[in-house]
Amino acid sequence: MSYSSINPMNFLGGIHLYYPVSMATTSTRGDFENYIARLKGMPGLIQDVMESFDKAIELNRTLHRYSIEQVPDQIAQLLVNVTEDSYFYWPFKEKLNATEYISDADKLDLQARAASAVQAVNQSYANLKDYIQNVYLLHTRPYTGVNSLENGEEYYRACLKWHLSTDMSPDEVHNIGLQEVERIYQNMLKVMKKQQFEGTVKEYFASLNNDSRFVYDDADQIIKEYENIIHDRIDPVLPQFFKDIPDIPIVVRKMSYDGPGGGYGSATEEYPGVFYVNLFRPRENPVYEFMSLALHEASPGHHLQHIYGLQANLPEFRRQPELSFYEVPFYFPFYTAYVEGWALYAEYLGEEMGLYKDDYELMGRYSAEMLRACRLVVDTGLHYFNWEKQRAVDFMLNYTAYSVEAVNIEVNRYITWPGQACGYKIGEIRMRELRSKAEAELGSFFDLRDFHSVILVNGPMPLSVLETTVNDWIMTTKKNVPTTSAATVVQLSEIIHIICLLSCVVLRCAFA
Repeated sequence: MSYSSINPMNFLGGIHLYYPVSMATTSTRGDFENYIARLKGMPGLIQDVMESFDKAIELNRTLHRYSIEQVPDQIAQLLVNVTEDSYFYWPFKEKLNATEYISDADKLDLQARAASAVQAVNQSYANLKDYIQNVYLLHTRPYTGVNSLENGEEYYRACLKWHLSTDMSPDEVHNIGLQEVERIYQNMLKVMKKQQFEGTVKEYFASLNNDSRFVYDDADQIIKEYENIIHDRIDPVLPQFFKDIPDIPIVVRKMSYDGPGGGYGSATEEYPGVFYVNLFRPRENPVYEFMSLALHEASPGHHLQHIYGLQANLPEFRRQPELSFYEVPFYFPFYTAYVEGWALYAEYLGEEMGLYKDDYELMGRYSAEMLRACRLVVDTGLHYFNWEKQRAVDFMLNYTAYSVEAVNIEVNRYITWPGQACGYKIGEIRMRELRSKAEAELGSFFDLRDFHSVILVNGPMPLSVLETTVNDWIMTTKKNVPTTSAATVVQLSEIIHIICLLSCVVLRCAFA
């Protein structure tokens, strides 16, 4: 049955944030012609979006207003009064003029046809903005959770299974979340006790956020600090924990929309990976959280994970998986628990790598981990236990360092993508369990770099398949453990002989 697929836009994604021309190459005459053809196709795509929304309204399976009320303002950022000022027209300015082998007459022709196409795109977006404001927002579902929809509980269970690649029930996920929240909370209390801080966790983080040492007002300064963390602190340590690291760069950029705290844009053979940072409110990016977020989004998190997959011997659809939550739970699986579980494991690994330079950065890690644990509780609370948004917000404010504004955005995300936020913790827990199993069974023959390769080189997969993959590696490693050599046997025999002789001497002395 149709749920997400007939609601193809929200404040986190859609044709207003991801455009068919965003990665288009514009170097040749053919490239510019293809670009114009794509522009001409965009009004039809936008019309399809509105018709899908009409279907959602008809079936009474719409989004909650929290998921889409920001979209009109996001669309407004694309609208222009002067065609040449449009984002969609920019390749036909300096880039076209600098392109060789295209005559001036042809350039003028391309610019004229591009301007006409851009005007049509601009008008289509204006129509879409009007439709959402005056039609769709009047029909958004009244209750927060998707379980309020027809067959909504079954839909939520299917979403969980799609993201987790397991058959865990909402009750199981919720209880694991409560257990993790308590465990991480105790870790936080230990650090606070060490620092002789008397107060609650919330008060502790409030004191840090009011400390000028941990707050930057300058967005560009934050970008530079992240670049320093990635290239000067993390990269030099990676070879101790990973082998055959692909040489594909990553850059840090400001996020173009007010969404999560950070995100990763996948690298290709032509483009570097991109670590996007939400800098709409720079002061809400405390310095003590920089390391954990960089580990998650860059290396050894999503970027390292992705570039290993790029070089793997995999079918193209697995090397470059398309991220789409609109067809959940019917779309080809993205394996969220694997992808996000690894990135959260990378935050944990930062401790072993010695990258958290002090207790403040360690508390930043605990805060980030606490966020992921809270997600298990809140996501199931919203979509299974009938929580209203404010209860979810209050729960997260009680345990995390995040501001009211940031927590509201987070909770809106969970409302929008049911089940997705649960993949982080469930995946990380399973990966750590598999590592512990491998360490126990292989003992001194366990190689951490090899283990990480086993996790990464085959690309995203269900957790059940990951378990099989690791078990096969354990068995293979055991079979390849070198047998005791003849020389070693001789040495052991000589040692045993000497021990026997010494024992005889001791016995003779005892009875002398």
